[in-house]
Amino acid sequence: MRRRLSVISLVLTGCLSSTHVIPREELHRLATIPPEQRGQRVRVIQGGPGAESPPEAPRVGASTVIIVGAGPVWSPPAYARPSARSSSDEAKWWLVVAAVAAVVLVFTEGMRFDGWVQLHPMHPIHLFGPNGEWTWVPLAQLDENAASWATKGFIRPSEGPWTELEHAPLDRVGFNYNLLLGTGEVTGVDGTRRAGFLGHIELGYFPHPFVGVLLDIGLGWRSNGPYNDIFQSRWALEIQALPLVARPFHAGVWGEVGGAWRLEDIPTENFIVTYGRSSFLAAGGVMMQLELTARLALTGRAGIALLDSDKALEATIGVSIY
Repeated sequence: MRRRLSVISLVLTGCLSSTHVIPREELHRLATIPPEQRGQRVRVIQGGPGAESPPEAPRVGASTVIIVGAGPVWSPPAYARPSARSSSDEAKWWLVVAAVAAVVLVFTEGMRFDGWVQLHPMHPIHLFGPNGEWTWVPLAQLDENAASWATKGFIRPSEGPWTELEHAPLDRVGFNYNLLLGTGEVTGVDGTRRAGFLGHIELGYFPHPFVGVLLDIGLGWRSNGPYNDIFQSRWALEIQALPLVARPFHAGVWGEVGGAWRLEDIPTENFIVTYGRSSFLAAGGVMMQLELTARLALTGRAGIALLDSDKALEATIGVSIY
């Protein structure tokens, strides 16, 4: 029996880690006990498989001398304040993610055909009833009774001649995603105002074909020299209105309010200092769209942003998916 228990103990021990954790409560208790007495009774918990294993330390023997004094110098980990360069590098990755999302939406939603086609009069029309029933009839034999009974109707391009005639007008009603890239002015701490990169990632909703409300995330940066980088981020609530239509062109205005944050890396003699500043944001301008399909448009816009007392011109172009 004892041999079996020994085997079971070895098997179970082999599944555990050699690392044992001292709970935080026990650490605090040990710190209050005289150093030479701390080893008499210590609470430990063995770790499971895959538990973290710290680096090995010198082995202690029974005859090791107890030395009470200063141990290794310890200090809490320092907080690494983001710099303008690191923030702009992170923003580039977010823009890459936004661009991938835009490409996916262009090919899954934007390019989805929504319009008029030419069919053979006997093209099959698939009908689904109110209780899940299914049937089909040739287009030429569809009557009012069948149309009233059906809750859904489908057709397949592969089941007959199919000619696309014209896509429907741009339909903005519903959710909207925009990715706009271009240039915008950024003012440095020294007062210089120069153009840099500016991108807008926007997600919103159009309750009306001509009016929509969006969340705008603006990311931009520029350089004042090899070590002097400026990064700017914007968060704003935006309203777009595009009432002017001359298909395939649409035109209107946009305006937004929100906040902005700017970081600037300023080199000194020995190191680089990062200067940060927040500001109120109000911006607006004109915009134009070229409809490509009923759900996809090429969007360009220009305007001016007021960041407290600073003014910044901007111009961007990109895609809008509805």
